Amino acid sequence: MIMYFAGAEIPSHRNLLAAEDVPHVGMSYMGLRRRVKFSKPWSIAEHYTPQQSVFLDSGCHTLNRAGVEVTPEEIQDIADHYDTFVEQNLDRVQAYVEFDALPMGRDWIEQRRQHLDPERSIVVWHEEWGLDVLKRMADTYPYIAVGQGTCGDRDIIPTLRSMSRTIRLHGMGFSSPPLMLAADWHSVSSTTWLSAAQHGESFIWTGTEMKRYPARYKAQARKRHRTLIAGAGFDTDLIDADDATENLRLSLWSWRRQIDHISQRHGKGVTDTALPPTPEAGESSAPAVTATSSEEQHEGATQPSAGRGTKLLPGIETEAFVHRYTDPDTGERQSRTEHRINAVDPRVRVCDGCFLANKCPEYQPGESCAYEMPVRVRTKEQYLALLDSMISMQAMRVFSMRMSEEVEGGYADPNLSSEMDRLAKFVKLKSDIEEAGFSFSMKMQTKDNAEVGLISRLFGPKSDGPPALSPAGTVSTESALSQMGIMDAEIVEEPQPRSE
Repeated sequence: MIMYFAGAEIPSHRNLLAAEDVPHVGMSYMGLRRRVKFSKPWSIAEHYTPQQSVFLDSGCHTLNRAGVEVTPEEIQDIADHYDTFVEQNLDRVQAYVEFDALPMGRDWIEQRRQHLDPERSIVVWHEEWGLDVLKRMADTYPYIAVGQGTCGDRDIIPTLRSMSRTIRLHGMGFSSPPLMLAADWHSVSSTTWLSAAQHGESFIWTGTEMKRYPARYKAQARKRHRTLIAGAGFDTDLIDADDATENLRLSLWSWRRQIDHISQRHGKGVTDTALPPTPEAGESSAPAVTATSSEEQHEGATQPSAGRGTKLLPGIETEAFVHRYTDPDTGERQSRTEHRINAVDPRVRVCDGCFLANKCPEYQPGESCAYEMPVRVRTKEQYLALLDSMISMQAMRVFSMRMSEEVEGGYADPNLSSEMDRLAKFVKLKSDIEEAGFSFSMKMQTKDNAEVGLISRLFGPKSDGPPALSPAGTVSTESALSQMGIMDAEIVEEPQPRSE
């Protein structure tokens, strides 16, 4: 999947994207129009490096918003100039979006599609047109754009996933990684990476996922990931000082790794570093697309050959045990051997793909991980030992963060407070397990007309009360038995006849 980092019509953003070697950038015609008077032709080739592929967005969402008052004549003039701008820069754009001005009506938009370049143009579907219109568009146009707000309804995702097998899909204004994973998008565009400077948000790639922190949590997030940020080569002092450039660099770095991760999940490998060759004049820069999904790639797969066999997934092992049971038919005790599943160290980590490769003391190119984690928790003693280890590790983290808090002036760190709470929970959990006792309770219930039995007389709601006390203050056995309707008597042994 290709992500076009939009906002490149602004010179400062364009220079940063070029300095960071970002291969796919996006620009808005309407955004450029607010900055340039077009007194002379504006050349995309003169403002972007030859290594960058440029995505051109018409920017019509500014005209489609409620409350925007623009006359049809003005929209027509803007659309005509946009067509001229596209024609002048067609050899330098990777793809461009049609001028989809909703105030002009759907018929006006569809009529303009007759003059679009079939290889590089992207037509836009709007939710108010209905799903049937989207399906008809998929039969006619090879490249269709859908907005993130439209995809908020998950019912459309199966349709988009099916369409991605035959056409290219573009996500406009995408900022949700789960949504990018929901369908096989060919490309997406977004200005979300700019929120690090515009709204004070923090985007941090942790090695497995990207964390997005609002501005009110930025100080807490930067402290939590300080080691990671510094290890990635960023100036933590500038980050803490809200330096716009450094925070945008961190945002770009995190987003690029997030997109690479999504591309790998889709089975397409890393796309951000693999740049297409710069097209020559008159040649099409749109890459040839073979629309295949993961389902089609595995369609028709056969069973493993007899020589290959099958094996358990890494990280799983089975253990045999004897299960004893009573046969419901014969009532006899039987036994059979069964297997239960256990989680073990998968041992599939390799040095070349590890995110600690640059710091690990045991790193060796082409080798598997030198470390193992022989964790086994079966008995109560093993469970308590695991809790002891977690408590020790958590305590070391708390004390280390406490020292960091003092070094930084003693300001209360909310991260330290949360880790102290977590340590207290571990300690309480172990204490509850060690002090667990045994209790027994019994509840009696009878029907209104049922005969009251011995246990009910003693404990039930119809009991006759406590046994009477003897004058000495002790329980009288005779009185207690008589209250329960049991007569006290002697056992008379009948004499047996004498044998002759």
